[in-house]
Amino acid sequence: MDFSKIHIIRQITCSDASSIFEVDLDGQKYALKVFHDNGDPGFTENGRDLNRFRCEFNAYKKLLTSDVCARGYVPKFYGCINRMDPAAFHPALQHFAQDKLQPRAILLEYLENAKSLNCVNYADALYPQAIEGMKEIHIAGVHHRDIYPKNLLLIRGNPDRLVWIDFDVATTFTDFGPEQLTRCDHEIALVKGFGGSIGNGSVSRYVRSVWLAG
Repeated sequence: MDFSKIHIIRQITCSDASSIFEVDLDGQKYALKVFHDNGDPGFTENGRDLNRFRCEFNAYKKLLTSDVCARGYVPKFYGCINRMDPAAFHPALQHFAQDKLQPRAILLEYLENAKSLNCVNYADALYPQAIEGMKEIHIAGVHHRDIYPKNLLLIRGNPDRLVWIDFDVATTFTDFGPEQLTRCDHEIALVKGFGGSIGNGSVSRYVRSVWLAG
C-alpha cells in the first residue's frame, strides 16, 4: 500500500494518547489509529511495555498470524506507518504537530456504524461472541488488559458481530505459565462481569488444551 495516498475523511475518537480517523485509501475505507510520540517511555520494572504504539502493533501481529483478525473477533490489520508528517495531513493532524516526534500509526478495518456495547444494544443471544473472542485473543498469546464495554463494538449485519478493539496497553506472551493462565481467567471473569450470566468454567483448561493441540 502507498500510505502517501491516504485521505483523512474525519476524526472518529480522540484521547491524550492517540486519535482514530476514518480514511480513504485507493477507494477503500479504513480506520487509522495515530499515536502521539513524545519519546519512548520504555518499560516498567517488571518488563511491561509502556509504549502504546508498540503494544498495539505487537498485539495485532499476533492476532493476524493466529487468524483472529480473519475470524472477525478483532478488526482486520493492514499494517503500520512508521512516521507521518503532520504537515502533510493538515489540518487533520494539527494536534500532533507539537509532539517531539512525528506520530506513528496502524491501519485497521473500518467498521461501519459500529457502536460500543451498552445497556441499550446488549443482547444475551449475541454476547457469547465476546467470551469466544477473548478466548481466541488469549490463544493467540495476547492479554488485552483493558476490559471495558467501550472496547467491545457491536456491528449490525447478517450476522451481527461483537468485535474487541483497543490493544494499546496489551501484553503479548509465547508460553502459558501459571501467571499467563491466571491473567486469562481474570480477563474472562471481567468480561462476564459486565456481560451478565454467560455460564461457568475456567478458560485456563480451554486455552491450555487448544494451545497444546496446536
